[in-house]
Amino acid sequence: MRPERSYVGRQRLLSEGETIQPNPLVWRVLAVLWMALIFALSSAWFAPKMSFDATLDFFGQVNYVVRKMAHAGEFGVLTWLWFRALYPDPLNLDRGRLYSGLVALVYAASDEYHQTFVPLRSGKATDVLFDAAGILAVVWLISRACSWENESLRRLLLGETASR
Repeated sequence: MRPERSYVGRQRLLSEGETIQPNPLVWRVLAVLWMALIFALSSAWFAPKMSFDATLDFFGQVNYVVRKMAHAGEFGVLTWLWFRALYPDPLNLDRGRLYSGLVALVYAASDEYHQTFVPLRSGKATDVLFDAAGILAVVWLISRACSWENESLRRLLLGETASR
């Protein structure tokens, strides 16, 4: 039996442990906005030749590692956003992981292709590999989230209905 819910005016108070989940459209908008950010970061302004000299003074060779970690991170986030946008129901994890990972991987490849046309940028297959590492890491995290004891982390990754 569900706990009693109370209403105040037109707003309903949440029962203990109940959360409000954004509409899947919200996740789709966030995913598209993230893709726009990735596209903007692919511009000449963020080319390694523009930022390398400035960061070399501060970070030396760490610049390369930081840039590649950013590749993995930004496409990991994109994978998670598309997972939440396309599959808000965590009961369909296999399809959700597959499709969100594929969308992110295709976008990673198209982003590198786009960079071949941008002055001071170069599209590299190795960058797609770094992107794929972030994608695979998030797909793995989504897979593991079902068995985690930490309910709040499961809910963050999989959504409200994520129960074992």
